[in-house]
Amino acid sequence: MLKNLIYPVKLYVWEYKEIKTDKAWKYILEGLFEQFVSFFMPELYDLIDFSQDYIMLDNEFKALFPESESEDRRVDKLVKVNLKNGQNKWILLHIEIQSYEDKDFAKRMYHYYSRIFDKYDQEIEAIAVFTYQANRHKYDKYESKFINTKISYEYQIYDLAQQNIKELQKSNNPFSFVVQTLIKAFNYKESDENNFHFKKELSSLLFSSGYNRKEIERLFRFINFVFEIKNKNLSRKFHKEVRKMALRTETDYGLTDYDIVVAEEAVEKYKIEMALKTRSNYGLTDYDMVIAEEAVIKNRIEMAKKMLEDNEPVEKIIKYTGLTKKEIEKL
Repeated sequence: MLKNLIYPVKLYVWEYKEIKTDKAWKYILEGLFEQFVSFFMPELYDLIDFSQDYIMLDNEFKALFPESESEDRRVDKLVKVNLKNGQNKWILLHIEIQSYEDKDFAKRMYHYYSRIFDKYDQEIEAIAVFTYQANRHKYDKYESKFINTKISYEYQIYDLAQQNIKELQKSNNPFSFVVQTLIKAFNYKESDENNFHFKKELSSLLFSSGYNRKEIERLFRFINFVFEIKNKNLSRKFHKEVRKMALRTETDYGLTDYDIVVAEEAVEKYKIEMALKTRSNYGLTDYDMVIAEEAVIKNRIEMAKKMLEDNEPVEKIIKYTGLTKKEIEKL
């Protein structure tokens, strides 16, 4: 019988090679939390009442682990959930993404466990998800002993390198797609050209996957966060290819509405113009940059057309829209 428990689930995700996946994991975890628990923690999933809202307690986690803010490669989540039996539970997901192995990994897991236990005085459920390929330092327990005093702390682990792609393909959970993607990238040589072809292949699989709109959008963003195309022309070419895929599969995802959402969000944060002027992405992916640029160009053209209708001089239109005289004459 379940008693009052706190389930701080400590999730440790390790980054492979030098591909930055911290923002990707943050984004997809926040958007597909239920699917994450279902895929990685099915036993816990059966206990949670997802008909009730869960709460991401980021500030509470930062207060408990202030050192996590100083680590660029960490993704921390504290989530409050309700169980089906009506009891309140807390789930702590601590995701640490880094590009190297850590021989003190198990000890660090225990340190987080002890701090959480000291704060909440409740039992803890933990999981470690390893995404790097090497079979080193993938511990599932921490032990310490001195004379007659002994500590043993065990936790669940999930090792991507040990997973079978054929078995993963049987799952319709979007995190199966994430795991398969990272496995395929183990021996991957990153370049704009390679990223273009790999992302094109992954995008094609997405549109035929049967995932719902939200899942496709989150997975699409995950791909773009991880496999960035820095070349502007190649990025634009990828974007056009994706549009064609959407039309061929006759989906309504088409990314048209999504394009607008991405652009509007960027506009609200005053990122588009600054990103285009400085060529700094301000956290935007290559796909977002293409969308942002297209949105800005479209707005400039619309403004120029209205100014022409009002018989404004060409010099003034050039000044306010940034279009060239030749571009204006074509309108």
